[in-house]
Amino acid sequence: MRKFTRIPTCWLPIVMVVISLSATQVLAQQPAQLENRPLYEALKGFRLQGAAKVENLKLKRDRAEMEFTGEFYFAAPINGRITGAVFIGRGIFQASPPPIAFEQENLARVLGKNAVDSEFKTAVLRFTDDTFDIIGKGMKEAGVIPDQAAALARELEPRMEKETGANISARLAVSLANGESPGFFLAQFDGGSLNRFTCVVDHQARIPSAAFDINGGEKFILFQYAPYDYTNDIWLATYSEEDFEKGRASYSDDYDIVAPLHYRMEIDLREARKELRADMRIDFESAFDNLRVLPMTINEDLTEYDDTRKDESMRVLSARYKGQDLPYVQEEWETGITVLLPEAVKKGEKFSIELSLAGDFIDNQRQFEHHFYPQSNTCWYPRHGYLKRSTFELIFRHNKRHTVASIGTLVREQQWPDVKDERLTEFRIEDPVSFATFAAGDLERHTEERDLSFGKMELEVYSLPGSYANRQTSLMVPERYQQFSQRSASLNEKFVLAELGNALNFFSEFFGPYPYRDFKAAFHPFSFGQGMPTILLIPAADEANRDVFKFIAHETAHQWWGNMVAWRSYRDQWLSEGFAEYSGMLYTWERDSLNSLREQIKEARALLDDPPKTSTGVGQGKVAEFGPLILGRRLSSRQSRNAYQNLTYDKGALVVRMLHFLFTDISTGNGDPFFRMMEDFVKRYKNRAASTEEFQQVANEHFPNTYIAKQFGLKDLNWFFRQWVYEAKYPSYRLEYGIQSAEGGKAVLSGTVFQENAGQNWFMPLPVTLKFSGDQKANIVLYANGPQTPFQVPLPMKPDSVELDPDWWILAEKTETKKK
Repeated sequence: MRKFTRIPTCWLPIVMVVISLSATQVLAQQPAQLENRPLYEALKGFRLQGAAKVENLKLKRDRAEMEFTGEFYFAAPINGRITGAVFIGRGIFQASPPPIAFEQENLARVLGKNAVDSEFKTAVLRFTDDTFDIIGKGMKEAGVIPDQAAALARELEPRMEKETGANISARLAVSLANGESPGFFLAQFDGGSLNRFTCVVDHQARIPSAAFDINGGEKFILFQYAPYDYTNDIWLATYSEEDFEKGRASYSDDYDIVAPLHYRMEIDLREARKELRADMRIDFESAFDNLRVLPMTINEDLTEYDDTRKDESMRVLSARYKGQDLPYVQEEWETGITVLLPEAVKKGEKFSIELSLAGDFIDNQRQFEHHFYPQSNTCWYPRHGYLKRSTFELIFRHNKRHTVASIGTLVREQQWPDVKDERLTEFRIEDPVSFATFAAGDLERHTEERDLSFGKMELEVYSLPGSYANRQTSLMVPERYQQFSQRSASLNEKFVLAELGNALNFFSEFFGPYPYRDFKAAFHPFSFGQGMPTILLIPAADEANRDVFKFIAHETAHQWWGNMVAWRSYRDQWLSEGFAEYSGMLYTWERDSLNSLREQIKEARALLDDPPKTSTGVGQGKVAEFGPLILGRRLSSRQSRNAYQNLTYDKGALVVRMLHFLFTDISTGNGDPFFRMMEDFVKRYKNRAASTEEFQQVANEHFPNTYIAKQFGLKDLNWFFRQWVYEAKYPSYRLEYGIQSAEGGKAVLSGTVFQENAGQNWFMPLPVTLKFSGDQKANIVLYANGPQTPFQVPLPMKPDSVELDPDWWILAEKTETKKK
């Protein structure tokens, strides 16, 4: 459960006025209970049958308030339940943001309003909650259904599948068959000042999580499709009003209905350029009693652009359960698979599903024709839940000339049974991990056994053969990866093997021993790297410079930050990317020089100074102030293409650096308390997912014993996380000082610390370096508390110079020192 400050919610009274033309009639019922595929097909059909006129009818679904005057046309009952309606007439929609600053700021930014309010002329509703009990009074048999109403019912679902990947009928089937309570609600409105927009109230958080990757426990989402950008603008995404009333909310994964325990996959790469095939058995344990319908996600990283999701998705060819064919649902544009079980599964019961899939899912890069990489490393096979951990057996069938690298331990490489020109390569991982992927093609495996700090390990690099040595990569890449844009298409095997071992030693010392049996790197011809469990996918790297040091270290650090300790929800992704980015900075300091660290800090700060990049050009202001770290991937929108990257990675790293400072004994430079805190965090959440709040709790437990906490009487770091993680301020600091002589050659340093562009009660300790004659140096800590803070510090002698934060420990737009 995640907790947040209890904020009283002002409940508006619900007033309903219903004018019916006749007494409520009971429409004809289905003759028998529909199950499995017939249930889904009936929901998908959305056949309109009943009607009712209403005037000033008010409907409140969570924080959305609607008023209708016109006519409803209702779906035919399914198993005695009416699950949909079409409205034509006049209506008003209103929804206010929750009492959370960044949700209010986000709405103002994307919509230019402090609340969502619009009239509408049509609405299409789908539901399994009690909506019909409110809007269906006065329903009667309809005569001829207007063409407009029938068209609205017919067009809703295919449009939603294409624009969001969500299959609404499948969502209704999950709700009905599994007996969810409270039920599900969706309404799409059109014909008003805001044009077409959609409201979802999903008490099990399935649509927000599966279709939008909003998995922090948000149950209310309000969005609008942006057709020229192939994306959805999320206006509001927040917890339910009931959660606010209780003062706590559940994460989305608390509503997962199964745990995927183990995957056994046979992956056919023989014709990978034409079709990737995979046969798999997934072993599950039910977390839900009376489980009948199982939703899974797949293909969600493929987009609508150029019909990619429709044409290149992995598609189910067959499904089986206990040796029998199993009905399933997978529509053309959706990012999911829904399996319809023939019998109810009890909570705690284990069961298996066998699936065969195929699709044009291999990335279409053509620089290296005989190399095969999934278009996405995380969604080429079906999963249930966000970052659920499983063990894997991965058996690859491929052409004789090719080599495969994957997660875990290489178990065997041999001829495919009875086929001379085909090979079998098998990898296994017994540690439960969140993702599995592979790289295949003309690769050579190079190994080196290293005696590392935590034991001996055989390191591996899968690089290009010598025949590729002179080939150049030429890629359009983000600014931060320009060093990889024009390079020889090669990995220097000895160099990379050495760096893998050096990075493992470094991070094992500071964050705890490397936890897996294997570690490898594989070449891929892209402008980015990715640190998956036990394997790094990296572009050409053959030069010993600070950029390459940091790059390899960042991806290696993901073995701790992202794989060993995963982020709990999209709001917590800075715990992975920000931590890995700062880990890479620290490694570069160790491997190269202090000056390299300073240059990387300088570059990170410069990226925070950038204006937001929009879908049409450049926006106003600075990325640093666009939104807080806790907004996660929602920082990226049509108004802020660069905000997620610059904030989650760069600001995230600089926030971790400030924590490093706060845990350091400034008088001695000893930063061990920071690393012991980070190591403790790893121990507590090993093979688990951690939230920002949980990391904050670990930091709070360690902080009171630090030098700075004792100096200023600080009991926790709640103030720090509020300012730097939950707010989006970008302060500047200025130290104005004077030095007065005192008796016995002593001196007094006095002046004022100025803190600008920060909150009124913003508090921050600040390092100050004093230099004395004879190359003597001392460090002290002052603090800013509000706009101006006077100080007076006695010194043993008069300093030659005073400088505020010369090592850039504190994130600031500007840092100045002025002698009065």
